[in-house]
Amino acid sequence: MRIAGVQLSAWRNYDQQVAVFDSSPTVLIGPNGQGKTNFVEAITYAARGKSHRVSADSALVRSGHTEAHIRMRVAHGERTLDVDVVVKSSGSNQVRLNGQPAKKRDLIRLLPIVMFAPEDMDIVRGEPQARRDFLDDLLALSIPRFAGVLADYDRVVRQRNTLLKSLRSAPADADLSPLDAWTENLIVLAGQIMRERRRIIDRLRPDFARDYIAIAGGDARASLALVESLGDAVDSAQIEERLRELFHVKHSEERDRGTTLFGPHRDDLHIALNELPSRTHSSQGEAWSLAIALRLAMVDITRETSTVGDPVVILDDVFSELDAARRERLAAHLSDIEHIIITAADSASVPESVGGMRYLVTGGVMTRA
Repeated sequence: MRIAGVQLSAWRNYDQQVAVFDSSPTVLIGPNGQGKTNFVEAITYAARGKSHRVSADSALVRSGHTEAHIRMRVAHGERTLDVDVVVKSSGSNQVRLNGQPAKKRDLIRLLPIVMFAPEDMDIVRGEPQARRDFLDDLLALSIPRFAGVLADYDRVVRQRNTLLKSLRSAPADADLSPLDAWTENLIVLAGQIMRERRRIIDRLRPDFARDYIAIAGGDARASLALVESLGDAVDSAQIEERLRELFHVKHSEERDRGTTLFGPHRDDLHIALNELPSRTHSSQGEAWSLAIALRLAMVDITRETSTVGDPVVILDDVFSELDAARRERLAAHLSDIEHIIITAADSASVPESVGGMRYLVTGGVMTRA
């Protein structure tokens, strides 16, 4: 899949912008703060229905306007798809595909996009939530229907936690049937998510290890392991049974703390380099390379399930933290991807071997270099 063109209106610091892409890679060059990341954020928003940077859509609409427009044409072979997204500073957004009303959940299936951003360092060195988000994004991208399962699970956890908090002050003989119903809903959804996470991690490991070597060189061993709140050695067929047991045993503690103590929202992804935890035992260059390798492994998996060809790969400021040798190895490793969009503050950081079409970005205006 490739992006043929993008039109922005009142998006972030863009007033009106039209960009036509007729080759890959597409390289956006310009000083920090001029709009490079704003532009690729618009592309990812049109493909996911959400920003990777902020939770409030009001921040996405240019000052003085009530709504922003993203229009994008994507192509796969001879087929094209026109995407039109209206983002409102307040109220409901609108999505149209080829002129017909659509829902946000339709986007990820038709517009697979994998993006590396500097914030991805949080996956390697940050809190567990960043790693859980990575796993859930991967599941939603490789199994589009699973986005609904993940959303349902989040809703059930929130409802169950609200009920647990209300039970803190309830008498010991309070009616617990509502809690039991939410617990059973949670267990069913949790079992689905945990099994799929196990499956996707097994599939991710070899590609992640290979992609890391391709970038870093040498023979360092990058590895992944899922750390579950269930404890060790729980067979996939026994997940629900184990959860019921834990919720029964820890019933009083959950009421006292007002929160759900077990399930995929409490799990973590252990990332290691040479069998040492990367969170505490990786250099800046190693951690950056690990984060890139995770995204490239996501590309490998998405290719297998996509019905519209390669995902579009966006690399936001990817080369800035890599030495010259890693830059060249990464550039070579990207050569077979159909459409890559790269941003960089300094054109000298982008290897000449990347080639492609270049735009200059200044003050929310893009021009051909």
